[in-house]
Amino acid sequence: MFSAKSLKDIYDSGFVGASADPRADEEFEDSIIRSGGNPNGAEIAHQWEFADSGKGKLVLPFLHVETVFPGCWPGPPQNRGDCVAKGCANALLLTTACEIVEAKPDEITGKIEGAPQLSREGVKNIPIASESLWAWRGHSGEGWVCSKAAMISGSKGFLVRKPYPDLGIDLTKYTKETNRLGGSRVPGRKWLEESQKHTARTATTLKSREEVRDFLHAGYGVFNCSNLGFSSTRKAPYGFSSQRGRWAHSQSLIGWDERPETVKQFGQPLVCWLNSWGKSWNSGPRQIYKTPYEIPHGSFWALSSTLNQCRCIALSSVAGWPARKLPSYGATGNI
Repeated sequence: MFSAKSLKDIYDSGFVGASADPRADEEFEDSIIRSGGNPNGAEIAHQWEFADSGKGKLVLPFLHVETVFPGCWPGPPQNRGDCVAKGCANALLLTTACEIVEAKPDEITGKIEGAPQLSREGVKNIPIASESLWAWRGHSGEGWVCSKAAMISGSKGFLVRKPYPDLGIDLTKYTKETNRLGGSRVPGRKWLEESQKHTARTATTLKSREEVRDFLHAGYGVFNCSNLGFSSTRKAPYGFSSQRGRWAHSQSLIGWDERPETVKQFGQPLVCWLNSWGKSWNSGPRQIYKTPYEIPHGSFWALSSTLNQCRCIALSSVAGWPARKLPSYGATGNI
């Protein structure tokens, strides 16, 4: 478990929360193909006709998360090396919230899915329990691999933040105790039956920043593993953080800014990263330039070129990748 030392200091000093594993990445892509999916995000975007849909726009899908689950982000800071599970859970949450906002019938069940009934405490701790993914990692140590987490989200599924009396666990709060569940001793049959009620039915790898942009615009959550560190200070007026140092870390991606004035200022678009270290690890302005909206605490804008050094995965909780028609929040070019 982590000591009182700050999370940023721990990762700055070389802690490995996210590992590269080319073999696991190959197994992940093979599993997508075997399930009838496509591991090529660019091909999916063209097939489902949302390629270039986010071009030139301000894309803020995280606002839909805050509409459905107000106050959920950034959630409590991670208490051990489970950043990959947290990144995956946040990507699942964004996909889920956008699906709820769109209010279309599920492609398999035909039902219109609503938000799970959770307590205020459950929402504050992030509605999708990252521990329910982390429990399946197969070891009791620290760190994980993004592609393995994505595979678990599709094969084993996940649980939400509520009590599960039949399983003898309460996941309402993210705690050191709940983060000890599973590991080298994986969850049992009853847990699996419950968690498979909630799965990411489709996943794909994203190889370019333009793919990340378009999947976010279409309402799909994205998370990544990288070796990139960032400044803990957001600079006015954009809330921008420069890339600095190295973290073996996983984070989720929740927004995109390709407005002309932004590209003129930075020479390229910006992407919004959401960290899993709570609200106090970084500081600075959160208001989105020339809008009334704020990015969540703990998040920051960075150059989109940082994605060239990331392994990014998009998750869908429906059987396919339709371009969603989400409501606009009024920001120029949004949705």
